[in-house]
Amino acid sequence: MRIGTSEQSEYKLWLTRRFVRVLWGALTKIMERDAEFKNDLLPEVRDALLAMAHQEAVQSSDFAQSHVDTNRDLTSNTGPLLVTGGALTPVKSGHTRLKLDMENGTSINVALNKQLMHAFCHMAISTTFKAEWDLELAVGDPSLVSADASKVH
Repeated sequence: MRIGTSEQSEYKLWLTRRFVRVLWGALTKIMERDAEFKNDLLPEVRDALLAMAHQEAVQSSDFAQSHVDTNRDLTSNTGPLLVTGGALTPVKSGHTRLKLDMENGTSINVALNKQLMHAFCHMAISTTFKAEWDLELAVGDPSLVSADASKVH
């Protein structure tokens, strides 16, 4: 994973299958806590709403923008850093703080708004599928969302 900063720096990170599986559980819990999803909803309804919100966020994301080649690679001397742990913490602004702990004892903090959270999840789903990790990651129940994202069946 590559993370670019507003200071034109970049980190390259290695994520293990085990870490992604654990992180995924925390990510889905954070997304389900969203105020839009009431606690009294039937699980099927909550899953459909979550899948629709995810699809809407992904469709409005720009995945075509590439990394900036002029960013200063902060891991150029060490190579990618191995992520060994982390935490997701909701913050008052409606964002979620993703803290990634490295094998070398350092940590990287990333603020994710709802759009970035869904984009990150989409990239995790795509990457783990491509890597054939068999994690079967999904946001909500995508089978309940039709192709045009306006109908639930």
